[in-house]
This record gives sequence, C-alpha cells and structure tokens, in this order.
Amino acid sequence: MIKSVYITSTEESSGKSAITLGVIHLLKQRIDRVSCIKPIGQRFRGDSEIDEDVLLIKNVFNVPHDPSLMSPVTLDKAQHLIGEGRSNELIEIVLEAYQEIEKDSEIVVIEGSDYSGSLAAFEFDLNAELSMNLSAPILLIANADGRTIEEILNNIEISKESFDEKGCDFLGVIVNKLATENFDKRAKKIRRGLKKLEIPLFGIMPMAPMLSQPRVGEIAAKIGAKVIYGRRNLKNLVSETKVAAMLTRNILGRINEGVLIVTPGDRDDVLIAAMMSRVANSYPSIAGVVLTGGIEPPKSVMKLIRGLSGFRVPVLAMPTDTFDTALKISKINTSLFSTDKRKLGLVQALMSKHVEQEALENVFEIEAPRKTTPIAFLHKLVSMAASDRKRIVMPEGDEERTLCASQRIVERGIADIILLGDEKKIQKAAIKFGVALGNIQILDPTNAPQLDEYISIYMELRKHKNITEYNARDLMMDPIYFGTMMVHKGDADGLVSGAVHTTAHTILPAFQIIKTKPGISLVSSIFFMCLPDKVLVYGDCAVNPNPGSAELADIAIASANTVAAFDFEPYVAMLSYSTGESGTGPQVERIREATAIIKKNAPDLKVEGPIQYDAAISPKTAKAKLPGSAVAGRANVFIFPDLDAGNTAYKAVQRSANAIAVGPVLQGLNKPVNDLSRGCLIEDIIYTVAITAIQAQ
Repeated sequence: MIKSVYITSTEESSGKSAITLGVIHLLKQRIDRVSCIKPIGQRFRGDSEIDEDVLLIKNVFNVPHDPSLMSPVTLDKAQHLIGEGRSNELIEIVLEAYQEIEKDSEIVVIEGSDYSGSLAAFEFDLNAELSMNLSAPILLIANADGRTIEEILNNIEISKESFDEKGCDFLGVIVNKLATENFDKRAKKIRRGLKKLEIPLFGIMPMAPMLSQPRVGEIAAKIGAKVIYGRRNLKNLVSETKVAAMLTRNILGRINEGVLIVTPGDRDDVLIAAMMSRVANSYPSIAGVVLTGGIEPPKSVMKLIRGLSGFRVPVLAMPTDTFDTALKISKINTSLFSTDKRKLGLVQALMSKHVEQEALENVFEIEAPRKTTPIAFLHKLVSMAASDRKRIVMPEGDEERTLCASQRIVERGIADIILLGDEKKIQKAAIKFGVALGNIQILDPTNAPQLDEYISIYMELRKHKNITEYNARDLMMDPIYFGTMMVHKGDADGLVSGAVHTTAHTILPAFQIIKTKPGISLVSSIFFMCLPDKVLVYGDCAVNPNPGSAELADIAIASANTVAAFDFEPYVAMLSYSTGESGTGPQVERIREATAIIKKNAPDLKVEGPIQYDAAISPKTAKAKLPGSAVAGRANVFIFPDLDAGNTAYKAVQRSANAIAVGPVLQGLNKPVNDLSRGCLIEDIIYTVAITAIQAQ
C-alpha cells in the first residue's frame, strides 16, 4: 500500500505550500493519522531553524510530532552537505526523521523544496532522490500562472519524463493558479490534453490573488521594520508595492487598492496624503506606508496623525534607503499562518471544490511494492544492526580494508569487533594505515586462553574423521578456524572473512563446526547488489556450482526468506536463456521444474520461471514477452541457473555499474558466517558485517 506522497513542483511560486495544506485537509476528513514532513527547510522566522510551513501544518492540524523531526535539515545544512559531496548523509538524516514519523502515521505527506536560494540548481535532483529513498510517489504541482495551455501541458510532460528518468513513481498532477477568465473552457482543454498524454489529473485550481498577498505585519517581520503607528492594522493585505518619490499630486493618481507605499522618511507630504486617501471615499484604500532612510516623522506630524480618527494605515520605518527597502520587500515569499483564518479557509474551500478528493484518497489504496533504494537499504542495515549490537569476529586482522572498516563499524555503533592475528602485526598495520583501534579487541589464536578448549571441541566434532590432536591444534591456530569456533561456542556472534582468503577457506570451517540448521541440506548465498537507484538480490553466486532443480528451488526459497527479513517484498525470477514457453532443452526444463517445486513448497511466494533477465527487470519488455505476470518487469530477487552465470553476472554488474555488492551472505548455517570477495571495498565489509550482526539477532 502507498503510505506517502511527495508534493513538489519544478519551479518556485507554484503555490506548493498551499496545495500541501489543502491535500492534508482533504485527507484528514477521512483518515485520522495524517502526518507531514518538509525535508529541506527554507523559510524561517527570526532565528528559528524550523520551516514556517511545518509550524503552520503542526498548528492547524495538531500534528503530534516534534517540529525538528518534521523539518530535519535547514537549507544552509543541505547546501553544506551537498557542497562537501555528502549528499548520502543528507538523505540518511531525512530518512531517519521520516521513519520516526511514519511509525505511527497512516499517511505521510512530504513537501518538497521551494526552488529558491542558493540550492535551486540542485533541487530537482534532490527532490527526485528524496522521493525515491522515501518510497513516496510524486504529486506534481504545475504552475499555470501567465502560461498558455500548450506551455502548461509541455511543462507537465517534460517534468513527468524527467521524474521517470530518475526512477520516481509518478502519481499525477494538480494544476494551480489557472486564470479565472474563461476558466472552465481552459480547464477542459487541459483535461483533454493530459488525458491524451496519459497523465492523471487530480484537479485544476483557479488563481486566488489573496493567497499570494502578504499582510503588512508579515512584511514588517521579514524585513525587520519598526512599527511606529497602526499596530492594530498589520493584517492589511498588500496587493502591490510602489515607491513614491514624485510630487504628491502625481502620487495620488497612482494609488490602487491594497498598495504599500515606500517613501523616504522626510516626505511628510507623501505620508499625510497617503493617510488621507485611506478615509476619502474617492480613493482606494492603501495597505500601509514604509518610511526609509532611518528618518521618522517629527512629533508635530505624528501628533496630527494620531489626532485623526478612522485611519487604519500602519506606518513602518526602515534604516535602509528607499531602493534597498523596496528590493527587500520584492524578495518576500508569502507565507500562510495558522492565525490567518481567512486565507486558510479559502485554501480549504478551493481544494474541496476543485480537487477530486475520492481519486486522491484512492491512490493510497493502490497495491505497490515499496521501493528499496541503496541509501535506504544500507541505512536500514546500519539501524537494525546498531539496535542490538553483536560481536563480530574478523580473522584477517592486519588487512588494510578490514582495519579501516573495523574502525568505522565501531564508530557508527554497528557492531563490536574482534580482530584475530598477531597483536604486534595488527598494531603496526593500524599505525601504517592511520586506523585508531580504540575499543576494538585483538586476539591471537596461537596463544589465546581458549585454544586448548577449542582443540578438544574440534576433535570431538570431527572424531569420525580420526582427527589427531596435532592436526586439530594446527587448524585451530588458523584464524578462520579459530574465529569459527568462537562463533560456535558463543564467544562471538558472527564471522566475516574473505578479503584475502578464498570462499572455500572461509566457509569450509563453518560446514565442519557450525553446520547447517535442522532440516536444511543446502547452504547457499546471495549478494545484495546496490545499484544507483535500486537494490537487487542475486543468488547463488558463491557456493553451489551446478545445482539441480530441487536445489535451485531451495536456493530461491531461502533467498526469499532472507530478503524478507530486511523489509523486502520478494519477487523471484528463475533466470534462463528463454522466457515462458518460448524455449526448450535440458537447462530450460531444469528451471521449469525448479519453479514448479517452488510453487508447490512455497505457494504464497511470487515467482516466475523460466524467464530472461530483461523480461524480469524491464516492465516494457515484460509486457511484450510475458504479459500478465506478477513478477515479470518487477523482479528483485534473481536466481541464476548455476555458479558460472551468477558469479560472472554479479562481478560484471559490480564493476561496470559501480555497484556496492554486499555479500556473499550465506544461508542455511546454524550461526552466521559470511564471505567477502577478495576484491571487496571497505563499504562492502562494513555492510556485510551489518548483515551478519542482523542475522545474529
């Protein structure tokens, strides 16, 4: 089920904040627990670091969450992180806040950034990234202000294509600020155009000038003006700002309804004329006056103004000159406030009238698999591991990548690390590679206090092989054998090795000492392939060279069960060189038989086979090759027909697509032991340790 929606535009002044407010209003009429988050705060009052839109929504709808969760990153902090190449860290901060809000929410409405300020050039990509990582489909707000029908449709089409290219799910569009002149006729053309483009439309909102008009008090607060008269009338709406620097008789001819007059502080004539126009039936009502240059009216003028009745004109004073003051006012973005009942009521009325509430609500009834992006997945691994820290033993104690990864693992609280090897060599290597060992435990198997006990246990476990004490001692001084025995005895919770050792060297001790779970005859493996925009699972790419149909079925079911523990909904593709009934031959029949066994033994598992890789992952290809399949085009677990295909494929994807390959993660052992590729990166080790710790939980 869809649990969130990402409301964004592709430009500023689209009315996005008002629409967000209106969407929450509509959803709250039928859904109780609707929450909101604005990942990048851009509009602040005073020294506050909480976005004004967030405060508005919290106050209007009594949202229970802390404002710091609802507005987790300021614009300045976002700019700093992006500038230092730490975009992933920015997304992780937002993810953490979102997940906290999501826990007790039925729907989370996410308001995108405002396309204003120094971050504007990066904002489209940032909004797309956040939409992906929060698994929140896009609701686009299209700005119709001052545009032809063709321009409106073109902008929507281009925006959708851009979000599609980024891999975002696209819900549809709300067109905002359509001119009221010939509204019905123009709205009909837009509906017809979007239907032709197959883009869902949820509503078309008319231009509402009042929503973009600031109050005088809002202007005073944002430019830092001093109120010298008319504090009770700061709620006056400002329709436009005009600089008054000409003669009074010429100024009077340019006064319009709701105008804010900006004039030098020594122009007493302009001030008095402006005030008089407010009570004259022959003139429109001005909103207020701003006096510049740090000059305030003399006592005689102020005495005159205060002595007159019926003057509802606030007067502000600014220390800056007229040009700078007018420029500051022009840059103000209008905000809605919880105290502005008139504007809030207008937003709610317009949304109720012009947005299809039922269609919007029905969106959240759609069955859709939750997207799992690399950042979201890896963040989840770290969070899950850190929630119940385990002790992970790493036999390759003096290896550079292992040392660097160990420091970062302990610093991030992912797990407690035990390094095996000669202590002097490990200390020397740590100094060489600039690693602070800190709380990392170091243990030398050759003189460890447990050595004799481990030798006895190993001899008992392998007595059917007639193992001598000499052979057992020799093996137990091998760090991998010693580390595996630590896991078996409960002196460690899991083992990760393989940075400089073969897969066989890592997993053979596990087969001999830890052994398989009851009822499991086959140990297999998967890789979590973290591609730029998605996480896929490949199996078996490390253990079984040429599995038969029954073994392939076991590998598929075990893989699905493993990934389900990491918040994946598995869609399993049994890969072959043909799809469906299109091919024959022993290899295809083996995959077909394996698929039949899976459907019998795990009837609830979504599986398809035989199927080619392109049909499994591409919706377009799936539509042509295997229409109607629940898996084709959306597979996320790929079972290769043999080790040759699987190992080749994972290494090709890892190196060519610059993917992080987490694994191989072994399945079927009594306690977790996981292997690394000898070409692994530091990140690969960190996340393999996290997975091992989670398996140990």
